[in-house]
Amino acid sequence: MTKLATLSLTLALGVAACWVGPSASAQAPNGEILRPPPPPRDDLETDANADGVPDGWYNARDAAIEPDGGAAGPRFVRIACARRGRPARISRAFGIDGRKYEAVVMGLWVRLKDVEYGERSGEEPSLLIDFLGDELRHLSRGTMGPWTRTVGDRWTRIAKRIPVPPGARDAIMSVGLMGAAGRLDVDGLTFDLVPRETVETTNLVVNGTFELGDPAPASWIVNNDAARVAPGHLSDSAVELSRSGSKVLAGLALPIEAFDGLEVTLYAKAQSLRGSGGAGASFYFLDESGEPLAGRRGGVQAFQWSGTFDWTPQRTVVPVPRGAVRAVVQIEKTDGVGSIRVDDVRVTASPNADIAAWTPYQTADDVIGWHEYKPAAAIAAGSALDFSFLNPAPAGSKGPVLVKDGHLAFTSGGRARFFGVQLLPPAAFQDAAKSDALADRLARSGVNLVRIGELDTPLGPDRSLFDDARDDTKEFDPVSLSRLDHLVAALEARGIYVALELLGGRRFRAEDGVQAAGLLSAGGGPAAVLDPAIAKLNLDASLALLNRTNTETGKPLRDDPALAWVTLAGEVSLFDLIDRPDGLPAPYAAELRARGEKARGLPGRRLWQSVESAHYSAWAAQLRKAGLKAPLAGVSHWRRESEFTAILSAPGLDMIDDRLFWASTAWTAPDLRSQLWSGDGGLVAGASRKLVEGRPYAAGQWCPQTQGAWALPHEAADQILAAATARHEDWDALVRRGVFIYPKVWGDGPVGTAGVEDIFQIPEVANGTPQVYALWPHAASILLRGREATTAKPAGEGDRPVIRKRTVLPGWDSSQGKLVIDTPFTQGVAGWNGEDGAKFDSLSVAAESPFAVVVATSAGPEPIAEAKRLLVTTLARVEPTGFRWVDPWKRETADPGRPPLLQEPVRARVEWRRKGTVRAFALDSSGARVQPARVETLPNGEGVALIVDGQSPAIHWELVAE
Repeated sequence: MTKLATLSLTLALGVAACWVGPSASAQAPNGEILRPPPPPRDDLETDANADGVPDGWYNARDAAIEPDGGAAGPRFVRIACARRGRPARISRAFGIDGRKYEAVVMGLWVRLKDVEYGERSGEEPSLLIDFLGDELRHLSRGTMGPWTRTVGDRWTRIAKRIPVPPGARDAIMSVGLMGAAGRLDVDGLTFDLVPRETVETTNLVVNGTFELGDPAPASWIVNNDAARVAPGHLSDSAVELSRSGSKVLAGLALPIEAFDGLEVTLYAKAQSLRGSGGAGASFYFLDESGEPLAGRRGGVQAFQWSGTFDWTPQRTVVPVPRGAVRAVVQIEKTDGVGSIRVDDVRVTASPNADIAAWTPYQTADDVIGWHEYKPAAAIAAGSALDFSFLNPAPAGSKGPVLVKDGHLAFTSGGRARFFGVQLLPPAAFQDAAKSDALADRLARSGVNLVRIGELDTPLGPDRSLFDDARDDTKEFDPVSLSRLDHLVAALEARGIYVALELLGGRRFRAEDGVQAAGLLSAGGGPAAVLDPAIAKLNLDASLALLNRTNTETGKPLRDDPALAWVTLAGEVSLFDLIDRPDGLPAPYAAELRARGEKARGLPGRRLWQSVESAHYSAWAAQLRKAGLKAPLAGVSHWRRESEFTAILSAPGLDMIDDRLFWASTAWTAPDLRSQLWSGDGGLVAGASRKLVEGRPYAAGQWCPQTQGAWALPHEAADQILAAATARHEDWDALVRRGVFIYPKVWGDGPVGTAGVEDIFQIPEVANGTPQVYALWPHAASILLRGREATTAKPAGEGDRPVIRKRTVLPGWDSSQGKLVIDTPFTQGVAGWNGEDGAKFDSLSVAAESPFAVVVATSAGPEPIAEAKRLLVTTLARVEPTGFRWVDPWKRETADPGRPPLLQEPVRARVEWRRKGTVRAFALDSSGARVQPARVETLPNGEGVALIVDGQSPAIHWELVAE
């Protein structure tokens, strides 16, 4: 359990004491005890018992009232702590009925000074609100912050809309440093309970008042230091632009092709803007794919401002051009002189605003008729879902992995190609039974590699590589090591290889001898490649981990043939200074300047490249000297700058381990946010910038970027496309991010909504996303079995593929969002299928549903033409119950929903032209046969057609030839 989770449960256990006595509760007619709701406003001014804690608050730790200098009144609360790791905070409990209220809008003033990170992950200044149900059962958590790098030493107004689960009856709120060191001041809290009712608006801009922000304005994209400031126009907040190129922009909630014009009103206040117009507001009109209309790339100007003036109302109407589907409003400052403040932005349809009335925070898919997804704790051995036959066991039986002819290979001969998953911390440190269950599930899904990274992320005792009880990070946690040993052994026994990342989330402690340890981000941040002390700590830990003997396999990792590759670090780079120029504490900034002077004017990024290349080369050389045999990759990062990518080929490094996170075009229409519509090649566009001739390429972590949502709607098709892309482009590995410890039963619900300890909402968790993991057997078949119709050799061995880099993937039509998969072992369609389906030599597939994946794979070593049985999967969209978007553009989540997951029915027809008797079964999520499936005999008795009519909740089907 993490420290924050421990804190939350501790508060939950103590909450009853806060409500003892008749004044703290009332009894409803049905006998239910109702706790009092929060006050609309709490300025922290009252302390009737003179205990130094504001009335209504409790559990104060390193928190006390200060008499002067508040933001909302004279008094405020100061939370100050000089010791990292001490959870300084203050708490308040109140009732909140989730049947009546769908959200709470919380606001407060905060101010920070001299803040250092805590010693564990998540120990940063923030606010947590835990929602409790009957018998104080933990349901979910809302958060504000962390504010470590976003709030400075001046009062800043924070406000956020936090969804309330329907089962909530009580809430516990805690605000504080939460384990960080430094000082946090808090004042002027507000609580606005949002009823569960429909409230329409004609304003097409969400948060046009800029009151919501944490602290950047919610629902707006912010560039170049545009920021919320106080005061606004008759309000707490406005947005201010003061630097050249600073801007804020927001997409209008509704499509605008039916409108004649757009009326925009706002208030503006300027200071010393250039006379020619130093700032302005514009509209960008877009087509369906999110691209600006031809000839409109400069935008259509609505306002232009210059000079100095106080708050002034502005109004204009901008015509909607022909062909426009969507629109974005942008406020921009064009030079560095003066400043502009903007507030109360309204954009409505013109001339009739009422035709664009809509309800914010209530956008949802029509899920009437959708089936409840029925998860399974395991995949049944020997079932049609069991694809462990793809993975010869034990892993390493073909000899160590090496680099040959620019690809990964086995010493015994043949290509080494991997279809894998990334474990999210602390999934590598589970007890033996859970690790065994995980290894079984992955092996039976066709997964043949597990990438283990971020082992050093500090999450508390027995959940991190380093001993949590020490004041340094120089010793390992013995319980964690034992659990890691068992996981590695369990994976190897099932034919699953391991890829290891050495540096990820390490937080350095007081006795490590690291300068400004509390100011360094995870892994040491950019300082990790500058500081010899950090380099030695990382090298020592690497050698200790690689050289120690696994108590279950009897081999050190450095000698284990099941070790596919080793990556030195993840997302630790000087190039992160591009996004955070202040990312180096003063001593390290001085060191970097000194190196630049010594390099006699080597340009900034070239200097970074030189320093970082030398760092990783030296680290790699030490590991080789210690006897490491596996291929080595340098830093695994999402960065794409040319100087950064050059680091990946530094001397001593053997391969590229990439983080490949796909994002749709910024303003693409919601229904087109799938890789299948990406005319740039989807994942290929990102990977091509890191491909190096003669070096293996692994997409060591890939996933679609959900921008905070639980999952994108069309990830089923994207999973199949990713596997087909990796095979066609001849990549050496495709590794999906990521597998987490929740949900305990795969597919039980969206991560972070099941309650109790499952309260951390983490996007892109594969085991919480059935539309991803349910297709892994098919994806593994596509990637691992190749294109040759032969069963003479084991999968992946001796079937050297034709390299197809930078050519169009066969069967993919990005203009229609459709992919046809045609390999000897796996065939089908994915995406927007139309009515024509696809016809193959012995199989035909057609989907009547507008969007679906319908794919069939041989559930054995033979190709489809000779197979004894097929696994057929029919899958479309899946989403949580009660899931809501902020607006119809579907870029922000209003409510993450809750279990159970709902699946869209699919209507499809799969014909298997196979001689003899063919039986068909509907399968449950474990692969067990539930009931006979509906089939039709084909003419002349040459096989059967599986009829999927959308009435059954089954997504997996089995066809058996006798």
